[in-house]
Amino acid sequence: MGTKVYQNRSIAQVVRYLIDLDVSLQDSIQRGYANLSAMARLLRPKVEGLVGNKVSVDTIVTTLKRLKGTYSTIPFNVAYVLAKSTVNVRTDVARLSLKKRPELLKASRSIVSKYQKGFVQVLEGLSTITLVYDSSLHERIASRFLSRDIIYEDANMAAIIVKSPKEISSTPGCIATILLQISRRNVNVDEIISCYTDTIIVIKPSDVGKAFESLTELITFCRDVVSKVSS
Repeated sequence: MGTKVYQNRSIAQVVRYLIDLDVSLQDSIQRGYANLSAMARLLRPKVEGLVGNKVSVDTIVTTLKRLKGTYSTIPFNVAYVLAKSTVNVRTDVARLSLKKRPELLKASRSIVSKYQKGFVQVLEGLSTITLVYDSSLHERIASRFLSRDIIYEDANMAAIIVKSPKEISSTPGCIATILLQISRRNVNVDEIISCYTDTIIVIKPSDVGKAFESLTELITFCRDVVSKVSS
């Protein structure tokens, strides 16, 4: 994020932003084992660069103390699942949302059957049906529905696919942790689809870099946690 964006922000906001980028720092603050003075000295050059002024270590330490209790640690069972997960990016993804009616639901299911070798996912809500698929199929799929039945469409999306072990289906908190990690980077999730071991997160292409980096950091952190406990 550019320096100019943060020149009108408070020091506390900037420090929070930097801590939000690093799961390990969040954990050390939450658990109380962080050396806040050392952490403040580490952060000071970045804080000063973003606010555009000199900042004392004591000021940063005061902000770090206030952050304790604002982050939740990751339970080991969640860390165990995420440590075995991988992240992939799929660009050129389209999203189509329809009114939910029996005939449209039937048509949507037939599309999945027809393009089963491709990337096609269907999510059924209470009042809507959402299809997520390769952008190359957009014209063929969208043309099967009347414009009055289409609530939303966008052929320029991307998908982050988190592939996890089967334990994710019986471990509460995994998907919540994934979404929290993404939200800390201010990434808006347009759609999320859970398919057994696959968690598909549909986002704007401009957010792909931030989302991928944040989830890679999360998985790396979880692998370190599991490794330390197992050793």
